[in-house]
Amino acid sequence: MHRFFIFLLVLALSVWIGVKMTLDPGYMLITWHQLALEMPLWLVILILVIIFVLIYYLIRLFKFLFMLPKRWRQSLDRKRLQKTIALDDQRLFSVLYQKPQNWHHILEILPQLENKPWISKNQIQQLQQESYEGLLSEEKYTYDLSTLETIWNNLPPRLKKDPQLLNFYIRGLVRHHEDAKAESLIIKQLKKQWFGPLVSTYSLIKSTNPTRQLAITEKWLKKHPDDPYLLLSLGRLCRQRRLWGKARDYLEKNLIYDSSNSETYLELGELFESLEEPLQALIWFKKGLTKK
Repeated sequence: MHRFFIFLLVLALSVWIGVKMTLDPGYMLITWHQLALEMPLWLVILILVIIFVLIYYLIRLFKFLFMLPKRWRQSLDRKRLQKTIALDDQRLFSVLYQKPQNWHHILEILPQLENKPWISKNQIQQLQQESYEGLLSEEKYTYDLSTLETIWNNLPPRLKKDPQLLNFYIRGLVRHHEDAKAESLIIKQLKKQWFGPLVSTYSLIKSTNPTRQLAITEKWLKKHPDDPYLLLSLGRLCRQRRLWGKARDYLEKNLIYDSSNSETYLELGELFESLEEPLQALIWFKKGLTKK
């Protein structure tokens, strides 16, 4: 609407100027030696306006031509930069999605991802967690105790509090026969926070006092009677102590709450092997294979 009013104002002003020029057009006289040039005042104003416009656009044209090489160089620089960024992104993608994944390489490139618009901070943190899970859980990365300890010590403080990562670390300790340290860490953590997989790992420890180990696990059953990890752990410990009846009861009860864990079927197969019932053992081993 305001444009329409401006148009009306310009139109009215033009009409007023036209009327004034008609009533009193005025003139301009230019003399040069014997020459004399007389013209209406409005024509002089029109010529001056045209000259001003021409000079303005000539200046802009010269400025454009003068800046053209610089703009061309800037355009080339932008294209080079875009190509470099694209190649860098391609390299990062290849590291993130290569099969099998190299967790060390992924951790190395995480700082480079922080300024990338195509990945969020939460996704970077998730990648960091997955990488440490891979390093701690895959035996090829923790082939000796010192390597395992180095990986664990390099974890950020917030990840050391994660029970899943702690469980992978403790399983590594068990593989390297650090049973006493593993047992201490599990009991300490479970006092703070209950976490089923840690309870399952507890039964993998070769304790110096297996009777006490079984007693501690049975004590947990009072507070967590339906925990499938705890039932698996109790079944495994009872089987190791040759308590066949209790082992079978715990393992079969475990299947009521979690029928997808292949470890339970493996334990039942080994239990029936110990009872010298190979056909029954074979049935359980076959069921376990279908759950993997």
